[in-house]
Amino acid sequence: MLLSNGEDQTQLLPSETETQVSNSDSVEGLLLVSKVYTDVAVVPEQQNNEIQHLISNLQREVEELRLKQRVVDGKRRQALSKILDIKGSIRVFCRIRPNLSKEKRRNYEPVSAESERVRVKFGGTRKEFAFDKVFHQDTTQESVFVELEPILRSAMDGHNVCVFAYGQTGTGKTFTMDGTNEQLGIIPRAIEELFCQASMDASSSFTFSMSMLEVYMGHVRDLLSPRQSCRTHEPLIKCNLNIQTDPKGLVEIEGLSEVQISESAKARWWYNKGKRFRSTSWTNVNQASSRSHCLTRINIFRRGDSSEAKSETSKLWMVDLGGSERLLKTGARGLTLDEGCAINLSLSALADVLAALKRKRCHVPYRNSKLTQLLRDSLGMILLSSLNCKYNQLLRRK
Repeated sequence: MLLSNGEDQTQLLPSETETQVSNSDSVEGLLLVSKVYTDVAVVPEQQNNEIQHLISNLQREVEELRLKQRVVDGKRRQALSKILDIKGSIRVFCRIRPNLSKEKRRNYEPVSAESERVRVKFGGTRKEFAFDKVFHQDTTQESVFVELEPILRSAMDGHNVCVFAYGQTGTGKTFTMDGTNEQLGIIPRAIEELFCQASMDASSSFTFSMSMLEVYMGHVRDLLSPRQSCRTHEPLIKCNLNIQTDPKGLVEIEGLSEVQISESAKARWWYNKGKRFRSTSWTNVNQASSRSHCLTRINIFRRGDSSEAKSETSKLWMVDLGGSERLLKTGARGLTLDEGCAINLSLSALADVLAALKRKRCHVPYRNSKLTQLLRDSLGMILLSSLNCKYNQLLRRK
């Protein structure tokens, strides 16, 4: 559009928004037209100030919510710690294994189980045993795992936690810890739960790493290492890892493989790979009897959302112990007999350590076994021990 004023002409380019106001009246045949030009890229100063004020208010509200979240998280930690202190740092559960088909022909002595007690009649005598929790024969894998969920939360809060499956050979320890594809055990469920809780925690960020090892006849084997580094024809000592303890009492295992796990599916893949290399053998009691203690370690790295927050590291140990054995029952010979003797010795050393911790003795005999050396910085913090037993064997064990 051209506007003429004498000899000067000026060209104005209209913007994308143009408002036209016309008047129907005309003067001497001329149409009077009014043009108004605006630039939408320019925000009025008043509106800009209002937007900045809103942004500032939102940022302040977010920071207040984060502060409240940290306060609530701190109170939750304190409440959980008090609950665990009341229940005890060392807890023993009893899971009564159902009879197998080949065992139904036998006549077992009567047994009665309550929520925290088991009564057994055997040889004309009757005895009663107390536990923190008793799982009956019809208890599902999920019901057993529910008791562990607060302990997992404690591990994510920065505490070292250890979960055992302890009992005689053939009592279902590996089933409780590992389970099947249809009935998942404690370890696969715990892996899923760790990632689930990490995804719902808005006040911290988590990363995880995983290691697997076994204690076989007093030697520590890495179950996730490349197989060529531990060939069967090489001396066993080459598969033995060295255990170190730093001045702070933290345990480190030299040369142990540690893999980063970013999702539960990857962790399950590594776990399935490691358990394939665990030592097993046939006995009269169990066709695939575990001949070692299998330890799965999850390292948990936690960092708060505040700029001054420090990174925290904790350990979750999940241990499928080798079963205590009686020679007359297992019929072990040769190497299998030596393996059973090594398992019994390490279990005895573990019992000594737990007894010393329970009685709060000044000296705790960690060095009597490789198993207790590995778990030294975790046994003294929070321990949940899961005891699996057939009820007819409970009295004999005690």
